[in-house]
This record gives sequence, structure tokens and C-alpha cells, in this order.
Amino acid sequence: MSDPVHDLYQAHAYPAMSHPSTDPAVTAVAARLAGLDVRAPSCASVLEIGCASGHNLLPLAARWPDSRFTGIDFSKPAIKEARESARHARLTNIEFIESDLQTFDPGNEVNYDFIITHGIYSWVPDAVRQALLDFCAARLSLQGTALISYNTLPGWSLRKSLVDLTRQLSRKPTSGSIGQTPEQILVFLAMAAGNHTPYTRHLTCVLHDMFGQGDDFLTFDDFSPINEPCTFLDFIAHTSRSGLRYLGESQLAEDSPSALAPEAAEILKPLANDTPLLQQTIDMLTNRTFRSSLLCRSDAPVEGRFNVAMVLKFAVRSPHAVEHITGGVRLMKHGGGELARFEQPLAAAFFAALTKSNPETVPIHEVIVHMAGFLKEPFDFARDLTPLARLVLDSARQGLISLRYEPVRFDTAPPASPDLGPLRLLAARKGQPLVDPYHMPCLLDDARKRQLAVAMDGSRAMDELAALAKTMAPTFDFQAWLRHLAARGMFAR
Repeated sequence: MSDPVHDLYQAHAYPAMSHPSTDPAVTAVAARLAGLDVRAPSCASVLEIGCASGHNLLPLAARWPDSRFTGIDFSKPAIKEARESARHARLTNIEFIESDLQTFDPGNEVNYDFIITHGIYSWVPDAVRQALLDFCAARLSLQGTALISYNTLPGWSLRKSLVDLTRQLSRKPTSGSIGQTPEQILVFLAMAAGNHTPYTRHLTCVLHDMFGQGDDFLTFDDFSPINEPCTFLDFIAHTSRSGLRYLGESQLAEDSPSALAPEAAEILKPLANDTPLLQQTIDMLTNRTFRSSLLCRSDAPVEGRFNVAMVLKFAVRSPHAVEHITGGVRLMKHGGGELARFEQPLAAAFFAALTKSNPETVPIHEVIVHMAGFLKEPFDFARDLTPLARLVLDSARQGLISLRYEPVRFDTAPPASPDLGPLRLLAARKGQPLVDPYHMPCLLDDARKRQLAVAMDGSRAMDELAALAKTMAPTFDFQAWLRHLAARGMFAR
């Protein structure tokens, strides 16, 4: 009997992409704050189920040479490519196994500290979905976490209807051209919808979000042969029956999304002691379509009390621009406009001090040292430490700062002879996204950037690369692009 999901992955390559929400340096923070004493990612055992060509897992293995990484996938071509990439990068701490989840046996003594399952739960048959949860419950270490992503209801309801309509339109002969691919038909629907009413504005926004993925991603996600979104309550019930416990979302800010109104947190306080019902309510209020949830074994020791020392052990950065104003500072959105402002001296000094280290992520104790230049009185550990820890935690949950389990350091100035390193060079040759130290993908959106990236192997000086860029595209601002790559840590080793 034909398996349409298996056939899809054998016939087509899943697009290469890194997924920042799966980064153990981020998920370890969420786990620790939920009360689980998770292992440090730098000395852990990591499994990715459905690893495709390894684009998500390989940069993690390069970052943590003392950890052990395993990727499994049932696509023979994908596993072959992943193994070749690992050999090219000379990574000896990673293995790729061609296997179906239902038959994968890592051995009796093998447990994992981090299991990554991005893009599986909603896209496989019921039996495989159950096998996934059973495997996580059986193969997690006592301190381990499983990251499971899935499409959610009610937010995905409209998308599901649009997928059904698009499939019908693709099969129906028409007198005019509305397109044949999902992307083309979704564009056609967006043009027809316009933005004349609140509903059509929302519909058009959803359509733009869908077709913006492109046909490659749409084939594997929205238009996958199986795509079964579920409510958060149904997901929690399923995972609980299978021996797993919900810790929170893999990224702290997703526990209470920014789409919520500012006053919502206070209004929703009556639900604070019922996490599943609170989260389902949030999904309804925000029309959330996707979750990336973190789970542990149901028998794992979880202690959920607030711990000042634990918070202050993390590393921190602010992804937002900080401006000084009379009496404090304000955080600015990337597109302009104020995001938040702080006039309380401790808070203002904290955000001002973060500008000293951006775009790196540094230990919080280093930020405290920099705060001295912005405080009228010396930092008093007995008085200020607990309020600072609460400020850090609240700001992380609001998405105003990013917390990581460990620092991220790199030189923000371009090197004399730019060298992207073996993995990024390989990605450039294949036309795939480069992955920065924050596990964020950087798309090379035209041929000249790809050609210049391939030339950044450390054998050419900056002036030689600039001359090459000028011959390829006289109007291209190569120096600005090079500074951009350096500021993203692309030359970090």
C-alpha cells in the first residue's frame, strides 16, 4: 500500500533550513525556568527525528564538539546528503541514520537529553504520531526534553479551508489563468479578496503569509498529504496519556505571545493555575496557528519555584535598538516606533548596558558591570539582585530580551581575509541559507551573493573580494553586505 508521506519525501527534498526554536541553547533556558535541571547543551546527547539533509543539526554539532548528535530520516537521498555534509565539515560527533521512526532502535542503553521533532506531529498518520510520543517518553533521559512542533486550532481552520479550495481550483479547468501551483493560486485568491473589510484584510494577510513560503515549503507544510492541526488541549491530553509532561513553549516569549493586548495578562489571571486552559484561551485570543512545545518525562523531577541564582546564570542580549530619553530609555521596533520604555533607574541602566555588548550575547554578570556607568548609585547586590532577576525574567517573557544557556561571542568587524567556514561555504555552493551563531538562517537571495559567499574561503583578502564584487555588479554595496555578515557572526568559528 502506497504511503503518500513517504512517497513525497523520497521524490522531493525537504528545503534546507535551520529552525531557531529548536536550538538547545534556547530550549534549555525554557526548561530550566520551568523547573527541570536540564543538562548543558555543550555536553549532551541530541537526537533529531526527521533531520532531512541535516541543515538544522549540523551547525549545532559544529558548535558543541563535546556533545553527541544523531539525525534520523526515512529519506535515503536526504541521509546521503547529510552524511556527505558531515564528512565535508570533518564533524566526528554526529551520525545520520536512514530509518523510519517506528523501526528505529538506538540500543537499550541509549537515552537523549534533547529530542528535536520539528514538523512531524501534524504531518504523519495517527500510528506514527503515537509512536513519536512513545519514543520520547521511553528515550528521554530523566533530565531530557522533547521539542514537538505542530499546527494548532482554531487558528489553522481558515488555512485548512484555503488549502481545500486551492486543491479544488487546481483541478478545475478555467477560461482564464489562475495558476497551477499552490503559490500561484493563493496569489490569485489574495488579489480577488482585496482589503475592503476587516475580514478581507485578515484573509489577505493569511494568504500572503501562506504564499510567501513558496511552493517548496507549501508542498511539505500546508499542502502535505497529511496535515492534522489540533487544539492545545487535545495535544496536552495526548502527550499526558503517553507519559510526557508539558513544560512550556520552546521560546519563553511564546508562552504569552506579543499579539495579546497589554492588559490581557491581568485579565487572564483567574486561569493562572490551569496552564492548559490558559494556553488554549490564548490560542483562541491570538488566532495562533503553530506551536513549538517543550516536554519532559512525566516522572522527571520538576521544581517550579523562582530562583534568582538560576536566572542570573544565563546569557542575555537585546534584539531591539535602545534609545536614551529624558529620565530613562526606550526600546524601538525594527520598523520604527516605540516598543517599550523604562524610567525606573535599575531597568533603564540594564537596557542601556546591553548596548555595550550587542549583537553578542553575554553573561548577565557582565551586564551588571556595565550598568555601573548608567547608575547614580553603585549596584547593591543585597538590594538590587532580586529585582534585576525579575526584570530579566519578565523582559524575556515579553520578548524584549533573549536569554541563552551560554554566551555567544564573535568579532563584529569583517576579518582581513573573510572565511565563512566549511558548513557555510558548502551551503553557499548549494544555494542554501547560511546559519548564524543564533541558529538563524540567512538567505542568499541572488546569484551574485552566492558567488561572493563561495569566494569567502579565507584565501582572498577583503580588497580582492571587493574587486570581484565590482566586476560582477558595479552598483552592489559589497562593503555594507560584508559588514552585515560580520555583524551576524557569519565569520565566527
